[in-house]
Amino acid sequence: MTTIKPSESTAIKPTREYFGPFSTSFREHAHLLVHWGYEDACNRIKHPEKTHDKEETSITGFLAEAIRGRLYASDQANWYNHYSVHEPSPVETEGRSGKRRYWIDLIIESAFGDRCQYIFEAKRLKKNKHPVSGYTGSDGMGRFISGKYASRYNEAGMLGYVQSNSLAEWKDKVRGKIDQDAEKLSLTGSQRDEQVIDAFPLEWVSKHNRNSLRRPISIYHILLDCCVG
Repeated sequence: MTTIKPSESTAIKPTREYFGPFSTSFREHAHLLVHWGYEDACNRIKHPEKTHDKEETSITGFLAEAIRGRLYASDQANWYNHYSVHEPSPVETEGRSGKRRYWIDLIIESAFGDRCQYIFEAKRLKKNKHPVSGYTGSDGMGRFISGKYASRYNEAGMLGYVQSNSLAEWKDKVRGKIDQDAEKLSLTGSQRDEQVIDAFPLEWVSKHNRNSLRRPISIYHILLDCCVG
């Protein structure tokens, strides 16, 4: 079995050159791998423990481990043999080193060509504990809009780990907050529904200017049911 294993060096220091628009197939493949990871890790994510809530890093770790399980299990030349997953991955930023660096939550990397990376930032969403402001704020979507994350690319993904209420309720709340903070978030145009794969019927896209890069970014929003029980 031939397996493409994660390359730590490319995850940590990808070329800073502009990559260009993603292909439809790359976007779909990245989404499918996240879905497969969630599908395989769902029991672990939802399993009740003393703390009741799973930490963000734990959920992301479950997803990444499950994705790797799929990648390493195949004994055929499937498309997904040409992908790897990284979590968490540090970003080299001026003035920050060691533990002070920013850390990307989840990266799906292609082994083709320039090793294109689909970058995901993850945030928990729970009533009275993890509000939408954390998702849309400087440590959430703001990492993309400021250019700290995905500076090489025109798009990236947000993962919302929903730990209370329904996915539809949180979609309304997050979209409402983005519209409310449109100027702060450099929102351009209207948010739009876009179902990349059937498994994520509530997915939508918001587009934001990035003044530091002079290029906008499209953020694909995926909500995952992570309620315990």
